[in-house]
Parts: sequence; C-alpha cells; structure tokens
Amino acid sequence: MAFKTPERLSALRLTGAPAAMTIYLALTVLTFRFGPWPWPVQQPGYLYLYLTAAIALFFIGAIGGAFASLPWRSPIASHRETATIKVAILLMVLSVLILSEARTDSLLPPVSLQLSLANYNYDIFVARNFTRGWWTYFEYAFALLSPFFFLALTGAIQHWRQLWWPYRIAYIFACVTYLLIYTHIGVNRGLFQLSVLLPLTFGLCYVFSGLTSRRTIWILISSAVVGTALFLWIFVFFISFRDPASNVGHFTPLNIDAQRSGAIYAILPPALYPGYETVTRYLGVGYYGLSLALTETDYGLGWGLTNSLLVLRKAKVLLGDSWYFHTLLPVIEKKYDWSLWTTWHSAFTWFISDFGVSGSLIVVLMIGLLYGLVWRNLLMTGSVVALALFYLLNTMVFYFPANNQLLQSADTFFGFLVLFLIFVAGFFQLDLIRTSPSATTVFDQPPKDQF
Repeated sequence: MAFKTPERLSALRLTGAPAAMTIYLALTVLTFRFGPWPWPVQQPGYLYLYLTAAIALFFIGAIGGAFASLPWRSPIASHRETATIKVAILLMVLSVLILSEARTDSLLPPVSLQLSLANYNYDIFVARNFTRGWWTYFEYAFALLSPFFFLALTGAIQHWRQLWWPYRIAYIFACVTYLLIYTHIGVNRGLFQLSVLLPLTFGLCYVFSGLTSRRTIWILISSAVVGTALFLWIFVFFISFRDPASNVGHFTPLNIDAQRSGAIYAILPPALYPGYETVTRYLGVGYYGLSLALTETDYGLGWGLTNSLLVLRKAKVLLGDSWYFHTLLPVIEKKYDWSLWTTWHSAFTWFISDFGVSGSLIVVLMIGLLYGLVWRNLLMTGSVVALALFYLLNTMVFYFPANNQLLQSADTFFGFLVLFLIFVAGFFQLDLIRTSPSATTVFDQPPKDQF
C-alpha cells in the first residue's frame, strides 16, 4: 500500500489536506451555532470573529507551508525505512504491553467488551492521573516508546507489502491490544485514532498523491466510513454510561436542553436523537469554554506552561498554587464553575492561556505553517517521519474544538516532540539513519491494479 511520489505537485494537491481540515473546522463552528444546543454565549459576535480569524489563519499558514519550496530530506533513508519500521513494530508491541499493565493491571487487557463498566473503569483511570504509583513509571515508559509507536502505526501500513507475516501479525496484535486497553478504561481516543484518524490520514495522502488506483481509494473511503460509524456508536455508548442524564437531550453542567426542532429533527428518526445530540454537544462544548475565555481580561499568562494538562500539572508542582490560580483556566473555573479537569475549553483557550488572544492566533498560524510543511514534504518524499508527524498533526487539528489533545498526554506529547525534532533535522540535511549516495526518496509503487 505504497505510492510513488510525484516530481512536481499541482496546486490542487498541495491545498488538499489544508482545505479538508479547514472545512472540518468550519463545520464544527456551524454545528455549534446552528446545532440543537442553546449555548448561553455572552459575546457571540466576538466568539465567531475569533473563530473565523483562527480558522482563516490556520488555512493561510498551511497553504504557505505547502507552497514553501524549502529543501528537505528525510533523516531516515528510503532504503532503510522498512528495516526501521520492523524495529518500530517490535517496540510498538512492547509499548502496548507496558500500557496495558499501567492501565488495566494486566499484561494483556481484558477481552470481554463490557462497555457498561466504562464509567467505573474511567473513574479509576482519572483518579490514577492525579496520583503517583507504580503505574506512573509504566506510563513514562510508554511515553518514551511513543515515537516508535506512531512510526509503526502509520509506517507499517505504508510498507505493508515489504513486511513479513510475523511483523504483520505483531502489528495487528498491537493495534487490537491498544483498542482493548482504551475500551476497558472507557476512553474513546484509541478507537478514534485507529478507526477514524488512520484512514483519514492515508485517505488524504493517497487521494491527493494522484498516483493511486481507484480500488485503493475506495477501500480507504469505505474504511473511513465504517470506522467512523463504529466510533460514533461506541462513543455514544460510552457517554451514555458516563452521564446518562446528559445523553437524553440535557447537559447537566449548564442545565440546558437540546431544542428538538428544525430540519434535522424533521428527517432524523427518534432513535438517533441521543447520538445526534451527543455528537453535537461533543463538538460544541469546547467552544462554549472558549467564549468564557474571551470574556476574561484579568489573568496571568502561562508563557508555554499552560497549554496542556500535562505541562500544567508539572508547572503547578514546581511553581506552586499562587502562580497556578492566576492563570486563565483556574480563573474561569472559579468564576463560572467551568471545571478545568472535567469540561472542555477547546485548544484555542489553552493557547490563549499561554499567550493571550492575539498571541493564540499567531500560534494557530504557526501550527498551520507546520501542517503545510509536513504535508508538502510527505507528498514529495513519502517519508515515514513526515507520515507519522502528519498523523499526529491531524490528531491536533481534529481535537481543536475540544482540547489541546496532542499535548494533553505524555505519549502524544513526547512522540510529537521527538518526531518534530527529527523532521526539523531534515531541513539541515542531517542523516539520523545514514543515506547512501544512491538512495532515493520515493516509495516503490505497486501496479495500479494491486493493493
């Protein structure tokens, strides 16, 4: 399942992924504005102006990065990539076993999919995040292995035809184990990563490479559709057990009810009301948190220490409560009872907490620029490094309406940081895994009638 990279890229291909993610972000704002939930926004004009500016700046940055002709060479030589992925797969298996021990108290996670226990296991998982025990060191070990995890997660599919069956079986085992871990603890992230983000990432790559068979494209589209449907079904199931009252048209923290009127409800079967209301609430609640942030002016900036829960917790330990309680999100929690730990604020709020309103827009512009640069070099070189980093950036952008997901946990934070530094090394022509003079930077492409 590989594609041969083109020597020249058209404007349509370069704008493909940036345009797709921009459209997605715009749709989330429209869902917030015209969905069933009557969010009590205090300054709607300011909120929508900010969101419009943020989405526009992301697109501008991404387009700028995609069209920037900066010389880049993958630090991992193309003829070394398959060997690198084989090692990464073995470390991926080790990492998920470590993660299972940390989160399920067992080397192998339970295989009985008791979704009804999602709330109980989720509470245990959250409680552990606020304490330190033996599991903490297992979480750190998983985080240290996370760059290999994400390299294997994406690179194994890319190099599938070059992998022997033992490596394929090991990869499938690792993915299934990862899914079972997240199912056990009642967190939907694992399912979303594998069933939605993975097909989406490859779908964007293969559709806009322009050199992929129709069969491959249809397989990717079908995988994305089936994966999304599966994710939504299990996601709604999870939420129904975590907060049953909020799954039947009521949102407990704000004491508001979904307004069951309009065109959507006219065509939607009543059995699908809970799913529709859960998804629209999921996409909108972070924007309400953002609206609270935009009304505040009296708070201390975090300057890089309040952009995620992971960093914020460490900074609180080092700098104390006096610094912590003056930053934006604790101020919002105290004033509006909008919990820092149990409700969402959108990634934009976390950026505002660090650098203020205008500074957050610059951060979004820079994220867009990085997204465009990674996208361009992925299309040009097909590098496993660029592919893994592109996957993580898609994770970040998809979760913009909810939180700064990419930097919220140690595994994605450290994985992103390491892969980002490796990617940057490519601009300096640094070879982390030596490139031979005759090595090329393109994938071998199978015949178009093969998958």
